[in-house]
Amino acid sequence: MAEVDILLASYNGEKFIAEQIDSLLAQTFQDFRILIRDDGSNDKTPEIIAEYEHKYPDKIKIIHDDAICKNPTKNFFQLMKYAEADYVMFCDQDDVWLPYKVQIELDYMKKAERENPGKPVCVFTGTKLVDVNLKSMDKFSSLSLKEHEYKNPIELLLGNKVSGCTMMINCITYENVGKYSKHIDFHDWWIALYTSFFGILCHVPMALILYRRHAGCYTQFGLMGWGY
Repeated sequence: MAEVDILLASYNGEKFIAEQIDSLLAQTFQDFRILIRDDGSNDKTPEIIAEYEHKYPDKIKIIHDDAICKNPTKNFFQLMKYAEADYVMFCDQDDVWLPYKVQIELDYMKKAERENPGKPVCVFTGTKLVDVNLKSMDKFSSLSLKEHEYKNPIELLLGNKVSGCTMMINCITYENVGKYSKHIDFHDWWIALYTSFFGILCHVPMALILYRRHAGCYTQFGLMGWGY
């Protein structure tokens, strides 16, 4: 069993998903498994991910079930049902991970667990905003957060500071965070709130992901082009 499960929720992601998967496969830390669940794409996404699974059977597993999620939050909750690793990371289909993302987050995770044994832990990082061609759009985001902005549940209730695509959570977290509900708008916000109440939120002040913004991306402010 791999130490880390990377959960990739896909839907009509043919433009960028191969580049994202390639960035996962290029990580410096390699003891991971990629679980991909497609939510009924009508483009070439199923064929693309099937090719990757065929080429990398020890690294990539496609989840096939009868659930129809119709939104990425429910898709990620569905993926968590299949996680088995000590740690889980969430992956959007259109970003690019920097090569040392998994290793750095895992180092922070293990340090937090040593200092807080038996606690739910969520590690999250900053992002570098880029356009459709991966050209920088802005300064690194989420790098100057104050602790009260993400450790205080009241602050988190007012607005999420934790992006799911930057998260790593331990098994205590994903086994106890609960099931999907229509009242949960965003999986990352829910997980951040859960860990702020019952465990530890740990911020890594580095941008470890190229966060692609485009007309077809899913953001914390809404769905733009996922087709839902």
